Amino acid sequence: MNVEKELNEIVAQVLENHTGIFLVQAIHKQKNHEIVIDGDLPLGIYDISAISREINQLADERMPEEEYSLDIASPGADSDLLLLRQYPKHIGREFNVILKDETSIIGVLKSVESETLEFEGFKTAKPKKKDLPEVTKINYQEIKKANIILSFK
Repeated sequence: MNVEKELNEIVAQVLENHTGIFLVQAIHKQKNHEIVIDGDLPLGIYDISAISREINQLADERMPEEEYSLDIASPGADSDLLLLRQYPKHIGREFNVILKDETSIIGVLKSVESETLEFEGFKTAKPKKKDLPEVTKINYQEIKKANIILSFK
């Protein structure tokens, strides 16, 4: 039996019943499997626990003889955003964005329209006092890496 394929099918089936929750990434390494899920709204520990129980129950029913480790998690606070669908709930938060041409932008996400993200910020990590923030529109396809800058103010 192909455990990876079976787990992917089970995850898809379970997430169909959870509106607004989606698969971000499935990492399969030998017998260790990590499923990363996110939501259109912030996910709580109870959401993740409920989905984890459903996935584990179906996996146990369909693959009782298989040995594997399964971890269901949400992206960490400082994880890169991997899908366009992850951005809207972070409007108003500060990001570090690296584009495919290696341009770096630090700015606050102001809006998401279709595949265009609008950031207000600086193109340098240490702007001068006289520098004014500028609005930059970026097509999602241009982004190489983006993550939220955590603030503890």
